[in-house]
Amino acid sequence: MRVLIIILAIVQFLFAGFTGAVGGFADGGELWERAILMGIHPLAAIGLLVMAFVPRIKPAGLQVIRALLAINIIADATLAALIYSGATKGDWWLPLLFAVIPVIGLGYSYSGRVRG
Repeated sequence: MRVLIIILAIVQFLFAGFTGAVGGFADGGELWERAILMGIHPLAAIGLLVMAFVPRIKPAGLQVIRALLAINIIADATLAALIYSGATKGDWWLPLLFAVIPVIGLGYSYSGRVRG
């Protein structure tokens, strides 16, 4: 399971980094949408990398990582709902793709394997 989390963490980090960089140059989108793309996603991806590579994480650090992952998931679900309702433009399913790996990571954080 740990190897899978490492692979997923690397994929999420690369995906968040690339889309965050591209999002900074894209036209359109509100400030809060860019904050999710350029702030929340990369921070949650870094937290996921730390959780994947550090064998024993202190409880306070694990709580911070869980909070980052939860914020990422909530932000993406909210954005998907807003797009679906027509309040903002885009493909409603796309933010949900950004949330798949954080959901897996959050589940893994509660599995007990994180603390070694």
